[in-house]
Amino acid sequence: MREVLIVDDELLARRMLKESIVWENYGCRVAWEAQNGKQGLEIAVRCRPDIIFVDIKMPLMDGLEMIKQLSVLGINSKIVMLTCYEDFAYVREAMRYGAVDYLLKHTFEQEDLASLLGRIEKAIRKEEAALESMDLLKGDVLNKIIRHTLTRNDIRGYVDTGVLPTADPKYMILYIKFQKNLSDEEKGSFSHILRYSLEHYLKAAADIYISGIRENEVYTILLCEENAGISEIKSQIQSATAQFSKDMQGMETGWLTGVTYHMFYRWEDLGDALKEVRELVQIDGEYLNCSAKVLMAIEYIRNNYSHQISLEDIAEYVGISRIYLSQLFKKETGKNIRDYLAEYRLSKAKELLLTSNLKIYTISELCGFGSAQYFNRIFKKMTGFSPYQFKDNKMQ
Repeated sequence: MREVLIVDDELLARRMLKESIVWENYGCRVAWEAQNGKQGLEIAVRCRPDIIFVDIKMPLMDGLEMIKQLSVLGINSKIVMLTCYEDFAYVREAMRYGAVDYLLKHTFEQEDLASLLGRIEKAIRKEEAALESMDLLKGDVLNKIIRHTLTRNDIRGYVDTGVLPTADPKYMILYIKFQKNLSDEEKGSFSHILRYSLEHYLKAAADIYISGIRENEVYTILLCEENAGISEIKSQIQSATAQFSKDMQGMETGWLTGVTYHMFYRWEDLGDALKEVRELVQIDGEYLNCSAKVLMAIEYIRNNYSHQISLEDIAEYVGISRIYLSQLFKKETGKNIRDYLAEYRLSKAKELLLTSNLKIYTISELCGFGSAQYFNRIFKKMTGFSPYQFKDNKMQ
C-alpha cells in the first residue's frame, strides 16, 4: 500500500482530495496531512511517504520551497503539485526540482486522479524493478569478491559501470547473527528496520549495502565519507544498533553485531574483512538464546575489551541500569559479567601469547589488563600458569 501525504493550507481542499476517491482501490492510503510546507517537510523527512500532493501557495513555506528542500535532502517521494490555472509558471519550476505531475485544484475529476495514480504506480514499479535488479547484481558482484573469484580488472570494470561506487573505497562492515531462522515476514521487517536505523544515525556513510539474509546472518557494507573518522563512525553505529535493538525487541530475534573498527580500502580485501567480522562474533551456542540486552552487553565487551571499561559503561550502552544488567547477565549466561569480561580478555591474551612475539606488558595493555603485574596475577589465578609458562608449554 503506497502511503500518501497531502500538504495544503486549505482544509476544504485537503478534504476534497482525500474524499474524491477510495484510495485503497488504487493501492494507496492517505496517511498524513499538513497545512503548510514547513509541517509537510517535517513529516516527509520523518515518514518518507511514497507520494506527496503539495499546494503551491501556502504560509510559512510554500510548495515550491518545500520541493526544493526535499530535493536537497535526497527524499525521492513522487511529488504532485496542486495548482490553479494561473500557477503554471511555478509548476514548470517545480518540475525542475523533481515534481512528477500536477493536479488542478477544485476542478479535477475522479478519473484525472485515478489516471494520475496509475501513472505514478507504473513509474514506482519500474524504478523498484531497476533498483532490485541493481541490488541483485551488486550482491552477486560482492559475493564474487568475497569468494576471490574476480580479478582486479573485473572489479575496475564494475566500478566504471557504476555497480561498485568507487575505485578506492573506504568501508566498514556491520555483521549480525541470529539465534533462529527468520520467517519471510520477519526478514522484511528486519531489513527495513535495520536500514532505517542506519540511515537515521549513520550520517558518515555515503552508501549502505545490506546483504540478503541467509543462514542466520546478514552483513552490511558501510561505504564511508572520505573525511569520516573511525571514532565518529563507531559512535554513530553504536547509536544505530542501540535504537535497532529497541525496535527489534518485539520480534524476539536474538542478534549480535560485529563491527570492524578499522577501515578497509580495497574491494579485493572484502573477503578478509568479512572473515574478520565473523570472528568478532564467534559466540558459543550457550549465548545464542540470550535476550537482545545481554547480547548487546557481550557485543560491547568484545568490541571494547582492550579499553578500561566499567560495568557502568556497558550498562549505558545497553540502556538499562547497572544492577539490572548484572542480574540479567548472570541469570541468562550463568556467569558474572565481570568474570565474562576477564575471561574474554584472557582468551585474547592467550591468542597473542601463541601467535606473536609481543612483550608481556604490551599484551597486558592490548587486552585491557593494564599493568603487567596485574595481568600476571589474574592469568595465573585463572589458568594455573604464568604467561611465560603458558607460552613456553604451548610452544614445546
